[in-house]
Amino acid sequence: MTVSFYLKYRPQKFQDLDSGEAREELLKIFKSEKIPHALLFSGPRGIGKTSAARIVAKAVNCEKRGNGEFEPCNKCDSCISITNGTNLDVFEIDAASNRGIDDIKELREKIKLSPASAKYKVYIIDEVHMLTSEAFNALLKTLEEPPKHAIFILCTTDPEKLPKTIISRCQRINFKKASLKEMVEKLIKICKEESLGFEEKTLSHIAKLADGSFRDANKILERVSLSGKITEEEVKKTAGVLAEFSAEDFLKLLTKREIKEALSWVGRAVEEGANLRILTEELLENLRILLLENFGIKEADEEVKTDLSLVEIQVLISLFSRAYYELKYAVIPQLPLEMAIVEWSQSGEREEGASAPPIQRASAAQEEKTEVREVVSSPSLTSSSPNSSSISIETVQAKWLEILEKVKPLNHSVQAFLRATRPLAVEGDFLIIEVFYKFHKDQLEKDACRKIFEKVASEVLGSEVKMKCSLSEVQRPAKPMPIVENIPVVELVVHNPKSKSTEVANETGDDIIKFAEEIFNKLN
Repeated sequence: MTVSFYLKYRPQKFQDLDSGEAREELLKIFKSEKIPHALLFSGPRGIGKTSAARIVAKAVNCEKRGNGEFEPCNKCDSCISITNGTNLDVFEIDAASNRGIDDIKELREKIKLSPASAKYKVYIIDEVHMLTSEAFNALLKTLEEPPKHAIFILCTTDPEKLPKTIISRCQRINFKKASLKEMVEKLIKICKEESLGFEEKTLSHIAKLADGSFRDANKILERVSLSGKITEEEVKKTAGVLAEFSAEDFLKLLTKREIKEALSWVGRAVEEGANLRILTEELLENLRILLLENFGIKEADEEVKTDLSLVEIQVLISLFSRAYYELKYAVIPQLPLEMAIVEWSQSGEREEGASAPPIQRASAAQEEKTEVREVVSSPSLTSSSPNSSSISIETVQAKWLEILEKVKPLNHSVQAFLRATRPLAVEGDFLIIEVFYKFHKDQLEKDACRKIFEKVASEVLGSEVKMKCSLSEVQRPAKPMPIVENIPVVELVVHNPKSKSTEVANETGDDIIKFAEEIFNKLN
């Protein structure tokens, strides 16, 4: 039976660990011969935390490791049994499945017993942040007074959820997301061991797809290695990126504002089985390069170059970053991208043939930023009251999207209504929200909706916030507000009721209201 790459090339010594900083920290500890009774390994998934924990277990119990040595021999009975997962004194516990107080109490009873054959009992608790509060309290007592023959290694992808009392009892080692260089070096090593033909550029593509996870990179490499050669075509096919659907082509359609063609392009990509997340990642990477090019930091490849202004690049990054997040939860796979395209189409028509060199574009963008700051700091939009909250309207605007995203898991309907509003001013403890439809105002002012918003806003802004809705005297602008340095451009547009675009906007508004009414009728 063939052994998977990620198991075959799993690190067995400290020197084999792919995460450089974590490797050096562990080597420093073992060279000092002052082994802590509790270690905390924190970092993203697939980065080598559990592998490092097993190496620690082998190192402290190795039968042939002499004084001054720190690497396990991997040849003695103890090392071999730990590698195979059969050692009676090394326990791997999945906290996601064994998260209750009874599980930890059982652990506390067993830990008192001496090791069966090894020098130390080693408890590796994976995803330790999943334990309940009661289980943490029970674990804390053990960490405070551990028997001399026991070592704990706690592994987590979310250290923020751990009680500070637990963290303070452990020596913490951070496993950072793998760099592109570290990933490629690892892949080159495997390719040479497996006698696989490769190009470094192709391995870089695999590393990007793995998103910092060595385990994922190994899996992708194994998947595309069946022919004996690692090709760009195979990597793209595995990732769901089809040659006829490139992010560069999509960007050109967006630059020319060919909205119908861009929507059709996304539809065809889905029908052909393209991976929308990968395509969006590549689009955002291209936009990032264009953003940096405006400041002379990078130069975009010829196929990526556009005549987009700096502000337009920022708007696209904002729209498609949000779409990327929403792809994960979308009922209709392509809908977030389609919504981003439509919003982009409404963000302002480009002048025909408009083009400007990078310096001129940057200058124009700076002028627009200045105008934005003047608008948001005007007396009509901020509070001058001496009793004003420590929160400024600028802070609210900068964190508005974060507030909306945190409202969403609590109540999708409340988030839907809030997305049709905007923060207007801060008056004392009250955050004034501008609402464009009376129905929206009525619903948001209901206790259930108001409490959800106030709870989330207070948490995000770090200060108690109360909501007050203000019904706008003008219609809601048809154009979404572009984001400049996280500050929305405040733009009030009064539409000509005779214009065609206004009729469409009104129809859209009516549809939103009907949809919202249906939702709230069900809730009530």
